[in-house]
Amino acid sequence: MKTNFFIAALSVLLFSSCEQKEMKISQSDYSVVAELNDVSPAYILKNDEGKVELKKNSLIGNTHWVLSVERNLTLEDIAPSLQKLTEKKFKVGGMHEDTKDIYLVYSDTVHKQNAYVKIPFTSIATDEPPVYELAAGVQSLHLSTIDEAKSVSNSNAVHTYLLSLDKKMSTATFANILIELEKKQIAKNINGEVYVY
Repeated sequence: MKTNFFIAALSVLLFSSCEQKEMKISQSDYSVVAELNDVSPAYILKNDEGKVELKKNSLIGNTHWVLSVERNLTLEDIAPSLQKLTEKKFKVGGMHEDTKDIYLVYSDTVHKQNAYVKIPFTSIATDEPPVYELAAGVQSLHLSTIDEAKSVSNSNAVHTYLLSLDKKMSTATFANILIELEKKQIAKNINGEVYVY
């Protein structure tokens, strides 16, 4: 009897210790990219102390880096981690050029699958952009909401969009803004540096 109780208690202990915390990623009703090969994962989440943490031990150069990010974090929370990742991925002067991109994974709730959206910039500045006169074909975009992204029109007269984002937006809003910019075929014309403030 004692042996059965010991085995049952040990089973409960093992089961509870193996339980993993579920990460809640962003959601959308649209898949930008449904399948992605040649990837390395990274995670941005809150640790047990409540601090935002970047887990990037599995990143391999010249693969697509796929970020899983808790959807309730703000852009301000994750900007330092995104800054580190873009600096590492797109560093100038490295021995070998990294030809792959960084993607954000999210859940397509309609098709019940994970999907991916490319992060369309290669560096992040965490301050307000400088004020200067825009050249012809350049448009400044400051986005705070998904509705603002939906209202942006793609113009043939615009060759470059200077993007700045509200640091208070959630990661879920950030993901859906990137999805809208892809849908409108604006993402490919985003300037390499984005401002988060």
